[in-house]
Amino acid sequence: MPEPLLSVRNLYAGYGSMVVVRDLNFEVEPGTLTLILGLNGAGKTTTLKTIAGILPAIRGQILLEGKDVTREPAYARARRGLVMITDSPIFPDMSVADNIRLAAENTSRLGDPVTVAVKFFPELQRFLRSKASALSGGQRKMLAMAMAMVSRPKLLLLDEPSTGLSPLMVSKVVNYVAQLKSSKITILLAEQNPSFISIADYVMIMEMGKMKLYGKAEEIGRLEEVRRSFFQVS
Repeated sequence: MPEPLLSVRNLYAGYGSMVVVRDLNFEVEPGTLTLILGLNGAGKTTTLKTIAGILPAIRGQILLEGKDVTREPAYARARRGLVMITDSPIFPDMSVADNIRLAAENTSRLGDPVTVAVKFFPELQRFLRSKASALSGGQRKMLAMAMAMVSRPKLLLLDEPSTGLSPLMVSKVVNYVAQLKSSKITILLAEQNPSFISIADYVMIMEMGKMKLYGKAEEIGRLEEVRRSFFQVS
């Protein structure tokens, strides 16, 4: 078994004196997609923000490639290849192509990043010269995924990319994330939409700031309590 890219040990996190996440333990293997699934208020976003360094850990350890980064600021973690997308991180007054080039600016790469992005997300081809502000919500999600891919992070944290989208667009975003995964990017994804189980390798169910279940995606997806909570099975 490969060494974990990310290890979270006995993590407590929150906002000031308010503890939201308690005693969280899990690992993320290189090249996998781990889904943190939970309803609103479960502690998903708090977990990702603490791993990214946006929020300080109250207690516990965060290891990236075996290096303790618990007290490192967010920019230092980003330099190590830990990138978080909280919402569409685009520059609306720039063209789609220039957004992609900007995302790839500080990475060593082969070939033109726009060409690479269009290879994985061909729908972007017809928007390359358009301003990003002209894109729909779903198209902005696609651009954000393309920008994440060309930046080549070691670990990508995605926070609820399906928020505010129609069921049709959610299915497209699932495909966008699958494209990221196919480019060998390691992903930690927080969601309340169970559609992402279909592309995940591992699933962690969070409830009230704690891990309730953890396992392989195909096994977690079959559990009756998960189906009742997230698939509205009566």
